[in-house]
Amino acid sequence: MEAINSRNQVNIRGIRIMIFILQAPIVESIDRIFRNFNFRSGSGLLQFWACTPSNSEDMGCNLMLTDQTFMSTPDEGLEVYRRRCLENRYRFVGLETSVGNWLAGRSAQTRIADHWTIHHVLNHEDQHSIDIGGKGQLVLPVFFGQDAGNKLAGIIEFVTPVPKESYVEDFEQIHDLLKNEGLKSGYLGKTIKVEYNHMIKFTLPLSATFTDLHSKVTQRFTDLEHEDFRVEYNDTQGNRLPMSSDEDLRVCMAESSSKGGKFIRMYVLLNT
Repeated sequence: MEAINSRNQVNIRGIRIMIFILQAPIVESIDRIFRNFNFRSGSGLLQFWACTPSNSEDMGCNLMLTDQTFMSTPDEGLEVYRRRCLENRYRFVGLETSVGNWLAGRSAQTRIADHWTIHHVLNHEDQHSIDIGGKGQLVLPVFFGQDAGNKLAGIIEFVTPVPKESYVEDFEQIHDLLKNEGLKSGYLGKTIKVEYNHMIKFTLPLSATFTDLHSKVTQRFTDLEHEDFRVEYNDTQGNRLPMSSDEDLRVCMAESSSKGGKFIRMYVLLNT
């Protein structure tokens, strides 16, 4: 599959205008995914943010909300949200850009899927939280296949009138639909920050095991490979708790996701 789009710039009386041209293959693929998505008798909005590289020195991409959209049933709240997004449909997202709770922008930065569930708490000082209101949300980064070097094509955004307990089933469905089109997505996971003699950061899927976490830590802190160490983490209340099993990691990840945590902070301590 070819690259998602091209971007041309023209100057009219000193005003730079960016023109995004979506190429046919990705347009047709996203359309098919939207048409084949099973809303399971519920209301929902699907929309696509296309990505093109930026000429800015701040590495990142330009996201453009395309005309590709699908709504299962008419819903005034979803229509209002769509219009608000269209009012600011061209946005630059750099690696250090502050995106707040704008999940599409965060997904473009982290390259992992994210969701806004019934457990998340709205931040009324954040513009996206105001726009999304009491709705639920799932975002997935879309990548071209291996032949295209896993280039980011854009972000699929799924919005529901009422937040769900979980969007894992919706994620898996869209993930499979992308695969059928020769496209890929990042996993639904969390950013982990680990402190030992310095800070490291990596991502883990929600399905990760404690062995996966242990492997990530020893890969990054190579001097721990032959050491006896333990892992502790901060829960969403700021309490420092031990982690030593798959169940501990599952509870930690689930709590962080349900409370809308941007990352999980962990600590490595040597056993003496």
